[in-house]
Amino acid sequence: MGPKGQEMVDSDRQKHYEIKELLKEFQNMKSTDPDYVPKLKELWAPLWQHIQEEEKLDLPALEQSLKAQGEEMEFLARRFDHTKKFVPTRSHPRAGEKPPFETVMGLMAAPMDKLADMLRKFPDQSKL
Repeated sequence: MGPKGQEMVDSDRQKHYEIKELLKEFQNMKSTDPDYVPKLKELWAPLWQHIQEEEKLDLPALEQSLKAQGEEMEFLARRFDHTKKFVPTRSHPRAGEKPPFETVMGLMAAPMDKLADMLRKFPDQSKL
């Protein structure tokens, strides 16, 4: 996608970082916290806008670019599915937004996130 693609990536990285910062604050809150709903609304507004931009602008541009690649598109889709197994499931804005640091920190955080997710689903002894 050339320079336009790089511009889109840079813009998305900045937006992702801003959303991760808000998400990090929200993740540490309990639903009984008086700031819970206001923080959720503060998080949702830029997140929803970003989702809309990605669906209406980024994804169609990416799809158009990938169509030009032919069979390589399927290969890239398989690689993307494989890559998702190695990314964190929770927000880590302090991990950085620039490769290679984001990649290294993500690889370190992903197993801990996945373990924490499993433990969160584990039955609470008081409810047994």
